[in-house]
Amino acid sequence: MDSSKLLPISVSVAGLGILLFAIAQANKDKNGNAYLNQGTVENSFNAKEIATVLYDAMKEANFTNTEKRKTIFTTLTGVSQAQFSWVIKAFGSRYYNTLTGNTYFALWQSPVKHPLKVWLKEELSDSDYKLLKSNYPKYL
Repeated sequence: MDSSKLLPISVSVAGLGILLFAIAQANKDKNGNAYLNQGTVENSFNAKEIATVLYDAMKEANFTNTEKRKTIFTTLTGVSQAQFSWVIKAFGSRYYNTLTGNTYFALWQSPVKHPLKVWLKEELSDSDYKLLKSNYPKYL
C-alpha cells in the first residue's frame, strides 16, 4: 500500500478512537460510573443519597408528621423494589428512640440501632406504612 494513503487512514482511525472515547466519557457520572440508561435520560438513582434524605427527615423532632410523610413519599417516588433494597442497605441500622420518635436518648436509656423498616413503621401512620408496604412487600 502506498504510504501517502496510509497517513489519512491512520488519522481517521485515531480520530474515530478519540470520538468513541469522548462518547464513553460523556456517558459517565462525575465519579466515573457508567449510567445505567444510555438513552437521553440519565439515571440519577443514588441509594446513599435517598437513605440520607429519609434519615434527615425522620430524625428531626421539629418536623411535623405531615412534613415527614411528604418527604418520605416524595423521596421514594419512582424507586423500584430492587432499588429500595439498596436504600435499606445504604441506610443500615441507625440510632432511634422508639419511645420519643427521634434520635435523642435520656441518660438512663441505652441507645439502640434500628433498620429503615423500624424507622418507617414508627414514623408513619398505620395506613401510610401499609401503603408503602404494598409498594415494597419483600422488604417491609
